Amino acid sequence: MQRLLFGQKRTLFGEVKIQINGNSIHGTRTKTTAKKRHKYSDTVLLPRTQFPAQINGKKRIEKDKYLTTATGFSELYEWQRTHLSGPEFILHDGPPYANGVPHMGHAINKILKDITLRSNVVQGNRVHYIPGWDCHGLPIEMKAIQDVNMNDPLMIRQQAQEYAKKAIARQKQAFQSWGVMANWNESGCYFTNESSYIKNQLCQFIKLYEKGIIFQNFMPVYWSPSSRTALAESELDYNEQHQSKSAIVRLRIDKFPEKLNSLKNRIAYALTWTTTPWTLVANQAVCFAMDAMYCLAEDSEGNLNIVGEELLQNVEAKIGPLKPIIRVKGKELEGTTYFHPFTEKRLPFLPARHVTMNLGTGLVHTAPAHGREDFLVALENNMSVVSFVDVEGRYIEAAGPEFHGLKVLTEGTDKVLHHMAKDVLHVEMFTHSYPYDWRTKQPVLIRASNQWFININSVRDNVIDSIADIKIYPECNRNSFTNALLAGIKDRPYWCISRQRSWGVPIPVLFNKVTGKSLTSRALIERLCHAIDEYGPDCWWKYSKDELIGLNVIQEMNVPIDDVEKGKDIMDIWFDSGISWSAVLPEGKANLCLEGYDQFNGWFQSSLITSIALQNCPPYRGLFVHGFAVDENGLKMSKSVGNVIDPEEILLGGSNLEKSPVYGVDVLRWWVASHGTQHMKIPVSKVLLDGCKQSIHKLRLILRFLLGCLYPHHQGVHCEPHYRIIDKYMLYALYHYNEQMLEHYNNYEYHHASKTIMNFVANDVSALYCFLIKDRVYCDEATSPSRIAALSVLRETLTVLLRTIAPIVPHLAEEVWSYHPENHASIPFHHTSYRVPESWNDPKIVERLNAAFCIRNKLLNTVSTNTWELSGTIEATTADFVWLSLLHDEKQRSTSELCEILQLSSIKLIENPDVTETQIQVESNQKVLCDRCRRYPEVGEDGLCLRCAGIVAKDKSASAVM
Repeated sequence: MQRLLFGQKRTLFGEVKIQINGNSIHGTRTKTTAKKRHKYSDTVLLPRTQFPAQINGKKRIEKDKYLTTATGFSELYEWQRTHLSGPEFILHDGPPYANGVPHMGHAINKILKDITLRSNVVQGNRVHYIPGWDCHGLPIEMKAIQDVNMNDPLMIRQQAQEYAKKAIARQKQAFQSWGVMANWNESGCYFTNESSYIKNQLCQFIKLYEKGIIFQNFMPVYWSPSSRTALAESELDYNEQHQSKSAIVRLRIDKFPEKLNSLKNRIAYALTWTTTPWTLVANQAVCFAMDAMYCLAEDSEGNLNIVGEELLQNVEAKIGPLKPIIRVKGKELEGTTYFHPFTEKRLPFLPARHVTMNLGTGLVHTAPAHGREDFLVALENNMSVVSFVDVEGRYIEAAGPEFHGLKVLTEGTDKVLHHMAKDVLHVEMFTHSYPYDWRTKQPVLIRASNQWFININSVRDNVIDSIADIKIYPECNRNSFTNALLAGIKDRPYWCISRQRSWGVPIPVLFNKVTGKSLTSRALIERLCHAIDEYGPDCWWKYSKDELIGLNVIQEMNVPIDDVEKGKDIMDIWFDSGISWSAVLPEGKANLCLEGYDQFNGWFQSSLITSIALQNCPPYRGLFVHGFAVDENGLKMSKSVGNVIDPEEILLGGSNLEKSPVYGVDVLRWWVASHGTQHMKIPVSKVLLDGCKQSIHKLRLILRFLLGCLYPHHQGVHCEPHYRIIDKYMLYALYHYNEQMLEHYNNYEYHHASKTIMNFVANDVSALYCFLIKDRVYCDEATSPSRIAALSVLRETLTVLLRTIAPIVPHLAEEVWSYHPENHASIPFHHTSYRVPESWNDPKIVERLNAAFCIRNKLLNTVSTNTWELSGTIEATTADFVWLSLLHDEKQRSTSELCEILQLSSIKLIENPDVTETQIQVESNQKVLCDRCRRYPEVGEDGLCLRCAGIVAKDKSASAVM
């Protein structure tokens, strides 16, 4: 629509044939010389501004840095806290991990948060936003010690602290360069490793402990041999192509129950199938399904084999023919015993709900130390839980001399199968989904150990009930997002919150070395918090229990002082960040949390569980969920693949400026707004970035035009405006555009916001209003009431546009405002306030203009020449005539509002009750157009229309006086 903004292309000669509603009109236009056309250019009030149409390369980088500094971005957060008093909007920052360089995921997250905050500030709402960092955890610890093999916890913590500090500084600088509004001073942020945060965390721990929600037990957990620590479900990645060595193994039956007494003299086996043969060392039972049908089938050696009837054919395909002899119901197997595969210990058959006939043999080898369902079976049957695997994933000595020291997932598996070769009936590689440590990318195992847990069962119902009251955005994804949030809660009995590492918050307990019992109390926590104030967070590792806790507190626990020692575990980092609501939020609740989709299994969940447990309500009223950056082919970005796009390259350009040009912060933020909210895979490509750059360029052009029109040609002279109908229509359009933008921002539909901005600018502002009022703005006298009215509307348009684009592209908004003729004090744009008047919302304006707009559309679709060179005759229906006559007075047939809307030099309006559709015929003027305004046919001898002749005469008089 640039042609419409700066004027239609003119045809200087020739005959034109125009067909409208079946009417053919012929006209001839007179050629005008270029010399005459420019004769009066100095008298035309053309737009004037120093605002550049575009800034590229190094100048773009310099301008972004200048705007960030000069317009007070760093002071905006504190300014709005002081000066705004609207309803407080609280956005809780899920802390990014203090590890690695800033990437596109950071850019998406932080810029979406900033758009959210700025849109509230523009609406006059005070915002509460404290940026945070998750500073503990294994990735940082591993980075800190990757070049040094150290075991001293204090040295590890010191190295990790330094590493996290550097990562935070790097990320903070990037966030600021993207224009993210916050108090970036140390006091304005939160860090999970700072003393005040840790003390709050310890206090929340003891509250949960006193409620019985936190407990310690010897239970199976996900264990990472590569990291030597327990892991939570949220710390796992599942490898869908993992291959396990699976086996069908037979276990010798000891005896059957009396009801199967006829089989007592037969050699019989239980057939089990396992993908973890290494766990057979820890076998303690065989489980069956009570209601399933089983058969005892004879093999080629005459032995009986127990197998699920539905699975018999599958088993035969792998181990050979089996002849069914007896069918039994699962419950008839109750009381059967068998021999342990290695120790000959007699073990039971037990019923279990988790046994199915979907896969395997229908009988499940059970090792309670290495399976969650197995562990529940042990609890139900009062069985002890025995583990033979150490922290490195190796068999301990109690497993037997032939297994001691072997890695269970590899050589241990092979050794087990070799050791019981005569009872291994089939071995194959089984491809299936298997959990991996998300940090080391190595497989994990399930291993029972003494750990600390949060009892999810105690809060599950309240957690699930609370989700119904949480708003989830985008709204179209509510069902799938709700299911994702529920998935980690419905079937999760407990959450393991202990880790066997050094870089974290200590679990504040003492252990009785004699009994193994853990001891803690509120008094212990208070003493520890006091020590942290005095000596810092490392004090747990630095000082003895006597120095740290004190003899009195230990004696109050009724245990001999010499029998206790400090615990060595730290808390899960998801617990660290999961209680951030209690340390950061006023009254423990936020209006919104905004994070990536993966946080349904992470921070969203840990925050919700701890909040329900401690304050019986969610810590957020709404969740805004975004996706992840991928390349143009939908592939996850990876350095090894070479498809990574660095946000810093978008701002500053890459080594090859043709492939990675300088886009600047406006383009980065526009890309986030346009693509970051509607899909789980957010594509990043040069094509998309170039498209965003083009959008910013179009915005700059119209903003430049508006600025130029506001040049003070009538400076110092007060003039009352006279608003025409098109002016009022533009104010009406502005009102509804602003309402639509507020709705988009308040519903976090930033992709719709960016589209609405571009559509409004291209159509309502550029193609319609600016195009129609150019004659008034350029050619009227500077103080003409109708020109002043148009300038007033342009001023309002610019203001509304700046306020609606400012949340997305604040740098551009501030840059435009710095060139605004009325910004005499050079104050930042974000310090200004504004309300769109309700008086603009007059629907009758549209009703009055519909008929005129309908005719205008016909002209635009039919006429490709400069319509000012044409005159028109309108035959209107009775209904349309009523409205059109309000815009056109036959006494002013060349200067009416209808002439301005249709851009015709003159119009003859006729009411014709016989026509069913209003028609217009146009013809070329037979007279020379005005050399100054290129419009009116009433031209005098000097080639000027009456209006232009008067203006030129005044200019000459003024020049003569000077």
